[in-house]
Amino acid sequence: MPTYSHNIPDQPSGHALPIRRTPAYGALVATVTTPDLIGCYTHYFHGRTTPCEKPNCDACNEGIPYRWHAYLAAVDKKSALHFIFEVTAAGAEPFTTYRDQHGTLRGCLFQAQRWRQRPNGRILIQTKPADLTGILLPAPPDMVKCLATLWSLNGVPPKSTKRSPEKKTKIFPIREQHQQPTPIPDE
Repeated sequence: MPTYSHNIPDQPSGHALPIRRTPAYGALVATVTTPDLIGCYTHYFHGRTTPCEKPNCDACNEGIPYRWHAYLAAVDKKSALHFIFEVTAAGAEPFTTYRDQHGTLRGCLFQAQRWRQRPNGRILIQTKPADLTGILLPAPPDMVKCLATLWSLNGVPPKSTKRSPEKKTKIFPIREQHQQPTPIPDE
């Protein structure tokens, strides 16, 4: 039986936040809500980013290269969407510099864009303290739980989803083709 309420919960979607990356065109302007970034080695494996789980990592065993990604939560300045921002180690350097200077990332206003506006162009990030006068930032999410939800970990390492092509493909019978009705002739 569902539990109904007249009030909106504090976390309506649980620990799930959408993930955003630096756009290919234009810029992303947002304010960080977490006190620090969190990072790990990841693989691009079976069409998605997954964490490296050495020593029993299926992606490593298949020879897929890994790279380090940083994650932090932020609020988009235009849409007010609370999201997880993913960035590579090179792109994360401005955040670590800001954290070292200010003691925290929370309240850091950043602009992320790609050099020469190319889909895989180098990421350029500019940071500065946000003017939070009259603005209440959302509470920082538990990033470990958010990433576990994003990667479907749930406290248990993900299992490889190796499937044969036959299991990936469904065969449907061909439906009979309906004939178009003949138009009514004009009188």
